[in-house]
Amino acid sequence: MKDFNNVVVAVDGSDAAIRAARTGARLADTMQVPLVLLHVFPMVTDDTSGALGFGPEALEQARTQSARKAFDQVLAQISERPEEPKEVALIGDPAEEIIEWLGDAQDRLLVMGRRGQSKIGSLLLGSVSDKVVRHSHTPVTVVS
Repeated sequence: MKDFNNVVVAVDGSDAAIRAARTGARLADTMQVPLVLLHVFPMVTDDTSGALGFGPEALEQARTQSARKAFDQVLAQISERPEEPKEVALIGDPAEEIIEWLGDAQDRLLVMGRRGQSKIGSLLLGSVSDKVVRHSHTPVTVVS
């Protein structure tokens, strides 16, 4: 088995992310490695945030609130863990930010949920999990 230094779970508040967090927590416990919760507040560009009326402070507040909600939902489901997971909150395109944050690290295992978009929706928009699987250099486990 590959040696991992931590298990990273991408969380967004969805049921799929909660299922992924349960799986990621079990994997981290089995491998006896730390668990990291990673949340990306979806904001594509600075132009978009400005057009929506988000100044830097409002954007940071929205990121913090969104991350806290997602983290709390997951923590309620994995509360039996012996140690609290590390929490990381980012802003940007979720797939791009996850890929960039992971970098080329081969010692991390990313676990993420799949929301189950329709085939047409997936073709038109793509999905975060599909993009991450295709472009990440880090091992990825997708939980349905």
